[in-house]
Amino acid sequence: MSKSTESPTFAGARLRQLAGALGVAGAMFAAAPAHALLVNMQNFNSLADFTLNGVTATIDTGGVGVVGPNVGDERVLRLTNNYAQSGSAFLTNAISLASDASFSSYFEFQFTNQGGGGADGIVFTVQTVANTAGGGGGGIGYDGLANSVGVEFDNWDNGPCDGNNGNHAGINLAGSVCSVARADTLPAQLDSGSIFHAWVDYNGVTDSLEVRLALNDTRPAAALMSYTVDLVSVLGTTNAFVGFTSGTGAATADHDIRRWVFNSEFAPVVDPTNPGGGSVPEPGTLALMLSGLGWLGVRRLRG
Repeated sequence: MSKSTESPTFAGARLRQLAGALGVAGAMFAAAPAHALLVNMQNFNSLADFTLNGVTATIDTGGVGVVGPNVGDERVLRLTNNYAQSGSAFLTNAISLASDASFSSYFEFQFTNQGGGGADGIVFTVQTVANTAGGGGGGIGYDGLANSVGVEFDNWDNGPCDGNNGNHAGINLAGSVCSVARADTLPAQLDSGSIFHAWVDYNGVTDSLEVRLALNDTRPAAALMSYTVDLVSVLGTTNAFVGFTSGTGAATADHDIRRWVFNSEFAPVVDPTNPGGGSVPEPGTLALMLSGLGWLGVRRLRG
């Protein structure tokens, strides 16, 4: 059955003009591994720094996402939109995580336009395999991505691996969709059309992976799920591709990522709208405003 998933500010106007050269952002990802890297996507009006795989590449064309489903929406990253699909979007360049593989992420997502009951969901994924997509349907685009950690939001019941629950979240390892930790009670139905806000934080000092979920962007005090794991051992390296996967089978939905923040060190996101904190950047900080289309901040923070 389907599991049908500037210098004071930014070096002045010249740097703002250079920001229009989309290739610059991607080149910054691999530089200065001793410093944390902040990815700040408040919309997906540009996908210049992503590699789109599987069906995602045929949905989000022209280097931009699709216009979101709600009135006033900017562009979103739509991973899947029809039956029997598998797709993913990963940052093209691998990111150097902290030496203990720590990271923090926040993202906003929404499932709409369901067919056949709605399925299969999305997986936030940190993996070292390559830019690719895994199995569709119950695989949610994640299945088979070895050396990985994923957090799934799954809107289809595929039996015991899902706890016989068609509305759950889970922590996945090594490309398996049989979650090592699962939350069977969520703030709302994933197929309700609600906009969800998720936080995923891994503290490599304590080996603690925590997931939070809410219907607004205020970070909950309590974790929805937590799991103790040594991600350095799981990943095999601290250079990782980061992004999202999805899959559908005999049921479908539009699976959208609406905004995304990622920090390559443990620094939980408290203000998703202004994750840099609004302070004057340290030397070496870079933020790019992509041709007035929206922010992709690539910031080097003090190591």
